[in-house]
Formats: sequence, C-alpha cells, structure tokens
Amino acid sequence: MSIQEPPIQNSGIMGGKFLSRGVVKKNDGDIYLATDMYTGNVLDIMCHQFELLNADEYSYRLMENDSKTFLLSSYANVIAKIESRKDDICKYFATEYSGENKITFDDLSTCSERVGLSLNKQEILTLWRKLDKRRKGKVSFTKLIKLLESESHQNAV
Repeated sequence: MSIQEPPIQNSGIMGGKFLSRGVVKKNDGDIYLATDMYTGNVLDIMCHQFELLNADEYSYRLMENDSKTFLLSSYANVIAKIESRKDDICKYFATEYSGENKITFDDLSTCSERVGLSLNKQEILTLWRKLDKRRKGKVSFTKLIKLLESESHQNAV
C-alpha cells in the first residue's frame, strides 16, 4: 500500500507522498489485506484515518469477479441480505420517494437506511453497479423492483 496526497493550493498542505509502498499494519498488529480495501471502509494508518471513497473500474471488476474473497462485492450476498426487505423497498419507492421515476445511488442508499437494511457503501455500490450497467447515474426504480422480483423467483426455484 502507498498513499499519495494531492496538493491543495492555499491550504497549507504540501501534498505528495504520505506513505511509501509497503506492508502496513493495523492497530491490532495484523496487516491490511486486499479484503480491507472496499468503498466506505476507514483505515487507521499512523494515527490518521483514511476513508476509501471509490476505486477504479478494474478494482471493482476484480472484486465482483472474486466474490468468494471479496464478500462485500458479491451480488448474491447483497441480494440475500435484501430479500427479507424486498416489500419494504417496493413500498418506499411507491409511497415515500418524492423523486421522479428515476433513482440515483444516493436514493438507493437512503432507501437502504430507511427500510432498516444494514448494507455498507460497498454492498450498495455492488447492487447499484448491477442496476446501472450503462453508468448513466440514474435508473428507473421499476428496474430495481423487477430485479428484486426476478432474483426472488430464481432463489425460490
């Protein structure tokens, strides 16, 4: 792992190399592994906290294609978690949602919180990437409903 800080003009922060490439230990003495690198995770490194905000397309695909190692990027695991709340999700978008018939990642995240799902940012992102394959930033909420219904029928068979 290595950490580079971008220079921010007139902030008093020089930017540049914060941590050279190497093995980094956690506070408990274990080392950080690839499985610790997911969107939304907060890493405590040398008394500084770093929140992982996003990753590149290659990293997301790697995690999604190796869902046994990267459990939070397993689409099947995410669907299994939300299966019990499918009706609540449908109800939220049918009654409480005040937007158009299109939803964004933030709308999906808000819905997750409101219906009581304990999904972290990486799990919501995994579901979102399945919904928004064309990366437009908005999808019809009926697409989410259809996806949930089709998955529940596949799991029932």
